[in-house]
Amino acid sequence: MEHNPKLVSSEIAALWGAYMQNSMAYCIIQHFATVNEDPDASDIIELALTNCNFVVNEVKQIFEKEKHAIPIGFTQEDVNLDVGRVYSDLFTLRYIKYMAAAGTAAAAALLEVLARRDIREFFSTTSEMFMKLYNNACDLLLKKGAFIRSPTIAPMEKAEYLQSESFLSGLIGKHRPLTAIELAHISKNSETNSIGRTFVAGFSQTAKSPEVRKYMERGVEIAAKHETVFREILVEDGVPLPSSWDSTISQSIDAPFSDKLMMFHILGLNELSVAGYGAAIGASLRKDLGGHYTRLVTEILQYGHDGVKLMIENSWLEQPPQNVDREALRNRRV
Repeated sequence: MEHNPKLVSSEIAALWGAYMQNSMAYCIIQHFATVNEDPDASDIIELALTNCNFVVNEVKQIFEKEKHAIPIGFTQEDVNLDVGRVYSDLFTLRYIKYMAAAGTAAAAALLEVLARRDIREFFSTTSEMFMKLYNNACDLLLKKGAFIRSPTIAPMEKAEYLQSESFLSGLIGKHRPLTAIELAHISKNSETNSIGRTFVAGFSQTAKSPEVRKYMERGVEIAAKHETVFREILVEDGVPLPSSWDSTISQSIDAPFSDKLMMFHILGLNELSVAGYGAAIGASLRKDLGGHYTRLVTEILQYGHDGVKLMIENSWLEQPPQNVDREALRNRRV
């Protein structure tokens, strides 16, 4: 007998999230494609559009086959292709590189909770597609001399075991030098804050709602503060500071994206920040670093919570698939 299992909760969650993220990214990259003036970047932008479109259409087909509601997601109503640029072409490349890396990692991580063969094959294909996009974006950024590298450290002379618990110190007194692992996490989290700061700065001047503009301005301040914390850690450790991300923003106040899309995207960047800080906490043995990350995570969580409330107030937050409310069903019979 042929076994045709229904989608389980983890598979529905993975598919729903992929649809939401890629329908949003498709709108953003459409704008980038419209204003792009860099012929070298055209193929990469086109590949990004193709990847997002593939994911959206595949998820739609799977949900239709399973008689599952298609998410509302984001449509042409959420992007205005008739307005000028807000961000530079170089920022477009860095954004695509960053989001392609996030998409690759997300698709690969999801495989652990997927059972159905067709769903596993879909996310395996998605991971491969976004990995190709990431590598293409990296190659072009390297060619342009615009790839932001992590700090450089001297080669290790020999491998050895730790002999003292002082390696874990850092709250009081002199800190030991940062490990390569700790530096990698600091660099990654600095990158996340940089791209987030640039995006919210553009959002803050183009959002239509005063409440959204105010929320974005708060986001700029938070991201800048977090970047400062990471840079101060590097300075204190005598580590050469990496180049900063291009944050060139035009003076346009015409919104290429809807307030709903901008708010959703910021919530997504918040999630990436929390995940990045959480991974850093687990990998950082210096106690002061754990303290920094814990404090910064708390601030991001509060910022994200306030954003969720703002979206709900404006009916912008789409409800994720959820389990049946048995109590509500029972009450309907009363």
